[in-house]
Formats: sequence, C-alpha cells, structure tokens
Amino acid sequence: MTRNRSTRPIVLASIIGTTLLLAQTPALAHCDGMDGPVVKAAQRALEAGDANLVLIWVQQKDEAEIRKAFEQALAVRKLSPEAKQVADTWFFETLVRVHRAGEGAPYTGLKPAGRDLGPAIPAADRAIETGVIEPVLKLVTEATHEGIRQRFAEVTATTRFNKDDVGAGREHVRAYVTFVHYVEGLYQAASQPPHGHEHETTASDTPADEHQREHEAHAQMEGEHPMKPQIPQPLKSEHDELHAELVKATKAGGRIGEAATAVARVLHPHFVKEEEYALPPLGLLQVVSRGQVSPEMRAVVTMTDKLKAELPQMLTEHKAIVTALEALKAAALAEHNHEVAHFAEKLMVHARTEEEVIYPAAILVGEYLKIKLPQ
Repeated sequence: MTRNRSTRPIVLASIIGTTLLLAQTPALAHCDGMDGPVVKAAQRALEAGDANLVLIWVQQKDEAEIRKAFEQALAVRKLSPEAKQVADTWFFETLVRVHRAGEGAPYTGLKPAGRDLGPAIPAADRAIETGVIEPVLKLVTEATHEGIRQRFAEVTATTRFNKDDVGAGREHVRAYVTFVHYVEGLYQAASQPPHGHEHETTASDTPADEHQREHEAHAQMEGEHPMKPQIPQPLKSEHDELHAELVKATKAGGRIGEAATAVARVLHPHFVKEEEYALPPLGLLQVVSRGQVSPEMRAVVTMTDKLKAELPQMLTEHKAIVTALEALKAAALAEHNHEVAHFAEKLMVHARTEEEVIYPAAILVGEYLKIKLPQ
C-alpha cells in the first residue's frame, strides 16, 4: 500500500512526541490519583470481591501482599459504612504504594480527584476508551512542531553575532545546545523500544554496563528489585500480626468494635508511611554493620531524609494512635475482653519501641551512608 509522503513527517513527529512525553514526564502519571486507573481498579475489585482486577497492577512478587490486604479490607468493610470507608482508603493506599514501588517510584500519598494533569494524559485515556487515536496524534504533533520551531528560531536569531561580543556568542551557544539536545532527545525517545522505562546509552557505557542493565530490566519484569532495601522480616511480620489482631477486634461489635475501628482510622495511614520510608532502611543494618557500602544504597538516604523531615508528624500521629488505643483498652476491660486489652497494650509498647529504637536506628543508617558514600 502506498502512503502519502506528506503525512510521514506528521506521523513521525506524533510518535516521537508521544514517546518523549511518556519517557520524560513521570511526575504527571496519575496512578496515585483517586480518579486514576489503579484506584478505579481497586474500587471495582472490592465491589466485585475479585482480587484479580487489581493484581494486574502489581508485580508477581507482590501478589501475596495485595491478596492479603484485599481479604482484610473485604472483612473490615462489611462492619459498617464508616469501617468500609476506612478499609477502602487503606487498601487504595496499599495498592498504589506497591504499584509505584514496582515502577521504582516513591509513594507520596493519594492525590485528590480532579487534578490538572495537563492535556496529554486525559487525551491518552480517552483514546484508549474510545479506540480513536487521532486527537492524541494531533495534540502531540502540534506541541512537538511548536517546540522544534521555537528552539530553531532562537538559534537562527542568535547566529549573526559580533565575534568580539563574548556574551552574544555564549547566548548563541546556549540556544544551539538547547535546540540540538531537544531534537536529539526526541529522536532518542522515539528510537527506544516501547516496553517501559529505558536507560539512555552513553559513550562511556561498556558491554558490561549494558549487560547489567539488561539483567536489572529482566529482574524487574520477574518481580525482583536489585539492591532495593527490604523491610526486615521480623518487623514486617509484626506489622502484619498487629494488623490482623486489629481486624479481629473490629469484628467484636459493641464498644470494642467501634473503638477498634477508630484505631484503624488513624493507624492504617501511619503503617503505610512506615513501610514506605521508615522501615526499609533497617533492611541494610546487617550489611552496613559489616562495613559494606555501595552506590546503590544512596536511595536509602532519600528515605531517611524523608523520615527525619516527617518525624514530628509521625510522633504526633503516635499520640493520636495511643489515645485511640487507650479508649480501646478501656472498652475491652469494661466488656471483660482481656485479649483485646492486651492487644491495645502491646500496640502502645510497639509505638514506644518505634520512637526510641526503630526510627533512630533507621535515621542512623542514612547518616552513616552519607558519611561513607562519595558525594
């Protein structure tokens, strides 16, 4: 079939522009929005009672965690409309956090619906919904053409400068470099395979570097995360056990059930934060205690810096959690439920342990890495 030659530049520009938008603007991704595809999938899954509707959004290695969270959310949301809201929000946060971790992106909380995502993402979503791609091609083609024209105009406007005017010469070089890098970036983005985030090869890359990246890409497809810090299993198990006991308490009914639901409302978002950036650094304790430090550990410094910045808020949340736990303990004792009363006491001790041991230890890991890692 013969194609009109005049349409080829437009189609090529559309493809290049679309690829560049996807490759260079991950911050605009809407997977963490309340109206994003991940939360929408979670809503459908909870209503249908079908975990498969959300498992497609996480890697294979994370299936067990999401299945467990899904079953716990299903159990809690049956108790009352209030419990349903708490359970749903907690599950949304868990799913989005795990999904973003699989992409190598941080979790910064659920974003409100209706955010301004710019024109590209809504257009791409509409194209998928309707099966019509032409509006996306038009949008990206126009933006790409305009971007090239603007940068080219800046170069040509600065070409004729007095050789004795160094400032004007530098302005020309700036415009030249901007234009060439922009065009190169468009071409490089369009030349990469459409299978996720690709690493740009540089002149200094060796075959071993390329092999390592291929191995890491394959590992991510298989659900592995090379050098990604993991929460120590004893701490993860303790969190899971505490959560399971709390779910059980919410099912007790009466004052105990109401008090337990109040605890869940303040505890679940706090647990999500801890598992995002407070607990993973402790997974490196054994390694760094042997003096083994590698550049890949620098990501942990970002976590511990965030923990330091968020520590006052974390401690404030602990006060709210302890207040709710004291109310739960009082309700349990009033109904002679010593098991739930003991659970409340255990969780209060857990909070003190985090304040006096866990959080400081995690921060120390980050500070140690700052000293040992090259700046």
